[in-house]
Amino acid sequence: MSESRYPLWRSIEWPGQAKVAVQIIVAFEAFDERSQFTTEPRPGINTFSLSYGEYGAHVGAWRLLKVLTEYGAVSSVAINGLAAERHPEVIRAFADGGHELVGHGWVNDQFMAGGEAEQGVIKRTLDAIEAAGGTRPVGWVSPGKLGSVDTEEYLLDAGVIYTGDDASDDLPFVKKVGNREFAVVPTVDLGSNDLIHLVFGQNSPDVLVDSFIATFDAVYGEAEEGRPGAVGLVLHCHASGRPTMLGGIRRMLEHCANHDGVWFARGDELARFALTKGMYR
Repeated sequence: MSESRYPLWRSIEWPGQAKVAVQIIVAFEAFDERSQFTTEPRPGINTFSLSYGEYGAHVGAWRLLKVLTEYGAVSSVAINGLAAERHPEVIRAFADGGHELVGHGWVNDQFMAGGEAEQGVIKRTLDAIEAAGGTRPVGWVSPGKLGSVDTEEYLLDAGVIYTGDDASDDLPFVKKVGNREFAVVPTVDLGSNDLIHLVFGQNSPDVLVDSFIATFDAVYGEAEEGRPGAVGLVLHCHASGRPTMLGGIRRMLEHCANHDGVWFARGDELARFALTKGMYR
């Protein structure tokens, strides 16, 4: 690998001389009143919108697990506590497949509130995921990636070592929360998030696929110049787990498979790498 052309631009060396770390985030969510898709934006409980969200547990999660297994791709599964409590068989299947279990709030249509209520949500969520999957999460992504001013401190208190609630970088880094080290595995998937493109944008699968491939190719090109990087892909069980997206997922995974030096990295692996290397920025 050639020396970086930009010596002041923060760079790293991935394990095994990997060129690109690909972090796939599979979201397995539950909701109190409505999911991200609704036919009518009226207040109160929307039963059709909730049924859209339930598709992930009955069909979508299993389809995503199957295709990821086919390509030997591991993921970080962001799990709402209520989803784990209701569908422990899904959590166990992902854990048994080598995927990381990540805390994602209790339900996805309630945000982090701060104070004792938030501390309770964190503990309840981690407890439910551990009970279902046999592993206690060390990573956390808040609903909407929107934590409170207290979230990082509370996560450390609960034994969590990293957060994904950050979009300020494209490489993992370490920060101080008080006098404690905390890893950040930043969001590198805004261009390849199925909710943004498929659900909110009402686009065809090709838009998501083309965006992911464009990002991958750009990062891979930088790696060839001496700066390894990271790309992300977000697949919600109730959105990308539908048949419409299956061909597109295969195209993205095939694109990765056709390049050497690709590391399918779990969030906990990226976080521990940053902590071990003392990757302050």
